[in-house]
Amino acid sequence: MMIRFLFLGALFCYALCLQAQNLSFTAPVNFLPQAATDKAIDITSYHGGYFVAWKESGPNGAINVSFLGRRHDTAFVQTQVKIPNSSSNFAPVLQVMNDRLYLLWISANGGLHYVISNSDTGFNAENIFVQRLDGPWSLSYGLSTTVVHGQLMLVSHAANRSTLVYAILEPEQNGTFKTASVEEIYNVKAADYPFVVSLTDTDVRLCWRGYKGQDIYYADYNVHDASWKDPVRLEDAETGAAPALYHVWNSRHLFYIWKGPKNDNRIYYTTAADGIRPGEQKVLPAYFSTGNPVAVCELDSNNFIMAYTGADNRFYLSYFASYDPASWMQDLFHPHRADLSLKDIVIPGSHDAGMSVLSGTGGQMKDAINSCNTLTQRLPIRSQLEEGIRMFDLRIGKFANALYTKHAQSDCDADAVGAGYGEKFSDVLDGLRSFLEEHKMETVILNFSHFCDADVPTASIADTLVASLGGHLFSHSARKLAELQLKDLAGKVIVVFEQRAYHNGTIDSCTIADASGAFINYRRKYAATNDMQKLLAAQLAFFNSMKDGVSDNDLVRLDWQLTQSGQEAALICNGYRPDKTGALVSGVILLANALKKNETILDLSAKGNRLMLPTLSEWIANGTINPRNKPNILYVDVAGSWITDYCIDLNNSRLYRRD
Repeated sequence: MMIRFLFLGALFCYALCLQAQNLSFTAPVNFLPQAATDKAIDITSYHGGYFVAWKESGPNGAINVSFLGRRHDTAFVQTQVKIPNSSSNFAPVLQVMNDRLYLLWISANGGLHYVISNSDTGFNAENIFVQRLDGPWSLSYGLSTTVVHGQLMLVSHAANRSTLVYAILEPEQNGTFKTASVEEIYNVKAADYPFVVSLTDTDVRLCWRGYKGQDIYYADYNVHDASWKDPVRLEDAETGAAPALYHVWNSRHLFYIWKGPKNDNRIYYTTAADGIRPGEQKVLPAYFSTGNPVAVCELDSNNFIMAYTGADNRFYLSYFASYDPASWMQDLFHPHRADLSLKDIVIPGSHDAGMSVLSGTGGQMKDAINSCNTLTQRLPIRSQLEEGIRMFDLRIGKFANALYTKHAQSDCDADAVGAGYGEKFSDVLDGLRSFLEEHKMETVILNFSHFCDADVPTASIADTLVASLGGHLFSHSARKLAELQLKDLAGKVIVVFEQRAYHNGTIDSCTIADASGAFINYRRKYAATNDMQKLLAAQLAFFNSMKDGVSDNDLVRLDWQLTQSGQEAALICNGYRPDKTGALVSGVILLANALKKNETILDLSAKGNRLMLPTLSEWIANGTINPRNKPNILYVDVAGSWITDYCIDLNNSRLYRRD
């Protein structure tokens, strides 16, 4: 059985549009489809391989464990073992310690049972160890473990309503544990079992759900002097199950993840560096759904697996990655892949990039122009750079005696029915220059088009660029696009003008054609429609038209925009201007357009962007997109880290990797 999503060597999944600054999650997928549980599952890595453990559904379900394979395997390996004569009402856990892998669970009588690995891929399932635990407490609800100071610390809930307990297990040379004492955690009451992680060689942190209400708390314990610090509430966080706690990035960075309160089965998370309070909580899309604690497993210092039990009691898995979108090109390509060219990779692009704000209007009917029919982005260009966007579509016009980015129906104001002016051009260039001074390995493409010399001489735009960016501008010195390596372009801005060149090649030309001799020729198809099905058909035909490949100066650009019809731009957007149309007329316009379901540009982008990632994933899987016609720029409205996440996934996929 082949599973393409499971290991990075065979990984191709699409990332989702999340507003987290430095985490991106792939869509959840069902794995081990024949398995089911009514409790949490656990997943861990051991000697380069991956294991998942669970109890079977129902009271006193048998304990199961499955070896899934190694990280770079291309085939899904399922070696499932049911532990003989095992049973539990609670989820088991996996723990690596002293080069051994343990599988531990709470027995039917509240004791602790475990088995130990006997190879890199399996357990000695016939030899079940019964741990001797002194004290009046039996274990219940579930358990969590961590390794601290060469010992295993186990935390659980007592078989009553509110008591949390812990034990420190010392290993013998053969891997079994000495008799241990179960101790109460005083001054703490909880409704479920806690999670625990080590902080240092002597300190651990527990996280749990409060006894009354659904607040989340954490507290630290020092093993050396057996002392607890006062509990701290995780601000604004509530859960209906045990909140999970793990390490991410490095051993001093914590990842809190939990299901929502009561019937809210969405998955929430927050992160915190050591010694710093957790930050703002995030929530995953609703199709990440569980009623149980979530398991997290490390792939490497920047990539992780999240696994959980779905509402259907099946097993789901998602990859998530930590990275800084402001430096993603440096992190991904330098130095080991710095010999690639722009033709070998894919970068995120921003359509009408400067239109996140409306600074003024122009044209023959300037009173009909407003944010509804001009704004294409939600972030200014400086913020888009921080979010990882690396290609910017810019049109420049003059407003209030200064240069601004522009979105207009025609190139010249005299010919345009309407025009909107966005960011001030000097602000764009100042932001770009400061960004590249901070991020010296990133590469940015500025693409200028829709010139009107009667409004702004194109040569003056070129002069402004050279004066402002100076040394950041890249002069290719007659070298071809395919010959330029990323290491040559690090910290540089490639500026191209549509069908024009200035300053001896410092600003070169670009075209949009089937073939040309320009420095960059964009192969693209602009669907010019507000109909999603027409957009899909146009892009499908576009990729099929390039089945024999493209030329050395071609960059394949996926233009993924839905645009307003003339009626939408004229009518629904005027509905936003009661000061110009009058309340009665505005009401009629808004009602008419609500019935026709006309939408703003940003409305349309939300609809289109939702379908972009799964559609491209399907086309890559069936070969419509292949190494001969793969996109180099994903060019969108409302550009942000969501499209950067996807480009990173693509650049790490088989489609783009040469190693």
